[in-house]
Amino acid sequence: MLRTFAVTLLAIGMSVAMAQAKGQMQKALSCQTEGQATAICACGPAKTLCHKGQWCHAFRNVCTQ
Repeated sequence: MLRTFAVTLLAIGMSVAMAQAKGQMQKALSCQTEGQATAICACGPAKTLCHKGQWCHAFRNVCTQ
């Protein structure tokens, strides 16, 4: 019974964390490809988060300084 409770609690915690992360991704604007971010934005098809001042490289789904 304790094991079932622990697994249930873990599953609920993971669900909440994933829902919060999804909400953050939806709030982020799309970055300009090969452009410098002026605010937090989602870069490329993988929606990698770039922070202000980073450059979005959409083809590689990365942000660089």
